[in-house]
Amino acid sequence: MKTVVTITGIRPDFIRMSTMFKTLDENFNHILIYTGQHYDKMLSEVFFKELNIRKPDYNLQIGGNNAEHFEQQSVLTTAIIDLLRGEKLEPDIILFLGDSNSVLAAVPLKKEGYRIGHIEAGMRSYDRKMLEEINRVVCDHCSDILFVYHEDYKQQALLEGISEKNVHVVGNTIVEVCKPIVECLVQQPKKYNQILLDIHRPENFKYKDRLTNILDYANYCSKRYKLPVKMLSFKRTQEHITKFNISIGDIEVVDLMSYKKYLEEVYNSLFIISDSGTAQEEPALLDTSVIVPRDFTERSQSVENDCSYMLDVNKPIEEQNASFSWIENTERSIKTTWLGNGKTSDFITNILLEIL
Repeated sequence: MKTVVTITGIRPDFIRMSTMFKTLDENFNHILIYTGQHYDKMLSEVFFKELNIRKPDYNLQIGGNNAEHFEQQSVLTTAIIDLLRGEKLEPDIILFLGDSNSVLAAVPLKKEGYRIGHIEAGMRSYDRKMLEEINRVVCDHCSDILFVYHEDYKQQALLEGISEKNVHVVGNTIVEVCKPIVECLVQQPKKYNQILLDIHRPENFKYKDRLTNILDYANYCSKRYKLPVKMLSFKRTQEHITKFNISIGDIEVVDLMSYKKYLEEVYNSLFIISDSGTAQEEPALLDTSVIVPRDFTERSQSVENDCSYMLDVNKPIEEQNASFSWIENTERSIKTTWLGNGKTSDFITNILLEIL
């Protein structure tokens, strides 16, 4: 039986890989390595039970010391090579998903002669100030097999000189993960009783004017639609709100929540305001609109299919009327076909069985 190693570093990637892990377990000698890049309570035993994810075979614990990204990278590089050598692991392929700092481990692994696969390949925001953009580009060009969510991403890979025979369009892993939760939620009518706010990207929280404008926008939306705004509590965002002495007005700060609870909150929101990448996908499945306070997005299909609206954070409230027209457009219909048919894990597994 062929050996497949998966290396996963952050909570969103565990979510997106949760079905994939099970499929790999059924078809390969699957070794799950957790880098420990995310180490908070939301990656506790409760989280793994909720999504029925088995415990990782190895935990490298690189994130617990609040190290800088480059410090984490140097520790991770050594830790992974030492683990593979020390445990005499000989994978036929090593799989990464996404664009966290953990995927940069593909560089030393490629140099050591390991075969690399990248799930969620080909995405581009074209913003090299964004750390994730650098990570995903580097991982793509170290990979022997690229699994892309959409034909657009395949074309991007080809434009960058990656061989077409190495690129496979498989759809988005999030569909198969969300499907059972969505099917339960849609049995009940939407409440439309809140606006959910999620700001955690450095491009927003590090700059006082941007962070202030986003919070002002959220407060204005609260008044315009007569709904409470619930803001997810991300440590660094809250620290910068305090540092800049910014008033959050009537916004309620709430703790991070389980994945199922998060989807429930998204489902019952009139719309959400989020700078998250994945939050431009899951809400589409829940028929919930997303205001995206970013300059660029790697998920343009979400915008093209009427799920997301790109908010110019540099504009004051009086110049944001177009966003309100978009929110209030009753003829707009969110489309989901761009996410795939919910069989991504099977597609990837079959390709691996054939290639390996």
